[in-house]
Amino acid sequence: MRANDYCLILAAGFGTRMGEIGKHLPKVMWPVFHKSLLEVQVLFARSLGYEKIYINIHHQADIILGMTKDNHNFKNVVWLKEDPDILDIGGGIHNLAQQSEINYQGRLLVLNADQLLWFTRSDLQPWLSALENHDAILLSLMVNSSQGYNQLVLEKSILKEIKPNKEIHPPQDILTYTGNALINLNTLKRASGVSKFFESVCSFDRKNLCVNVSRHPYWDFGTKERYFESLKRIVREIKVAELEEFYHFLESSEIFRSDLADPELVSYNSRQPESFNLTLDGVIENGTKGVLIAGHKLGSNGRVAFGYKEITDYLK
Repeated sequence: MRANDYCLILAAGFGTRMGEIGKHLPKVMWPVFHKSLLEVQVLFARSLGYEKIYINIHHQADIILGMTKDNHNFKNVVWLKEDPDILDIGGGIHNLAQQSEINYQGRLLVLNADQLLWFTRSDLQPWLSALENHDAILLSLMVNSSQGYNQLVLEKSILKEIKPNKEIHPPQDILTYTGNALINLNTLKRASGVSKFFESVCSFDRKNLCVNVSRHPYWDFGTKERYFESLKRIVREIKVAELEEFYHFLESSEIFRSDLADPELVSYNSRQPESFNLTLDGVIENGTKGVLIAGHKLGSNGRVAFGYKEITDYLK
């Protein structure tokens, strides 16, 4: 990493797609086994060699700060609290670029807190090299449009427009943006206030290179349904040889314990299929599909903290 390399973790969203529980527990603090989504991203950024890590926050900012204040993994993280208004992603990036220690200089890695794209330092290096001749590198993924994602429209790998999902007929394989990018701050035109990512940072008149990273593992935690599906995938794919380095990261960072995972039942510290016991207070013998988090006990009615797809018993 160069002295002027930075990482920004986007964590200012409203979490409206997380259902009722999202009104009380910030999405970025939802657990990925034994760490929060936000903590996983901080540990991931550090595994890539980043020392200068920034996190933008707005919605439920005080809850996030309270839940992380005594956590040593957040030591030296710089919090960028957007107040009174949320700046949107473009505005959030410009807010970081305007910090006196950055002043629109250097290379910025942008990570979306609820989407984990796994790659290593050796994967990162050619992207950083390509950034020298581009305004941005958009890490992009091939998906089927039936999954609800928008399409990147390219000309010789350069972004020219984005096609909304509702305009894609019939369902087909498309290239979509993962929410992760590298930004050349030296070429970024200054802007202040609220702005969207594809307007003030990666507008279609700029040289934004789209790199297909489909060979890299990707987990989307952006909705309550995708959150559960991603937890299940992490357990289910534990024996996939190509993911060995990823699981080493999870275990060495104390995010996940392979000995507690059952890929056949798709469960974690539980003998109930699709049940995830994150308390380490004993194995769940029976109960509904879902997630039991630290600080909550399995009640006599068998309900858990996060019910499968819908919330069942978090606030009681």
